[in-house]
Amino acid sequence: MKNKHLKQEINRLLTSVMQAFGKDSREYRDAEYYFDVLETVYHYNYSDGLDLLDELKNLLGKLSGRIPELSSDMFTQCYPNISEMIKCLEEWLSD
Repeated sequence: MKNKHLKQEINRLLTSVMQAFGKDSREYRDAEYYFDVLETVYHYNYSDGLDLLDELKNLLGKLSGRIPELSSDMFTQCYPNISEMIKCLEEWLSD
């Protein structure tokens, strides 16, 4: 990640949201979730050219050694919705 202070700043913002709404509030949970996802996307898109989708596919490939349904032969059959999501992301992100 290029911005080494990003995590600290996000934590500071989340602390403000938590103090205003409470840790169990929908506002806090939503903000925490959105920042988690967006920080991850930012990290993988801007850190040494890593691509989050490729990282997911590599991880699934590694895990398929111990979880057979994650192999490329069985994945689409066992997880059709996730497979469709990956196909759509491959198409959209290639633009």
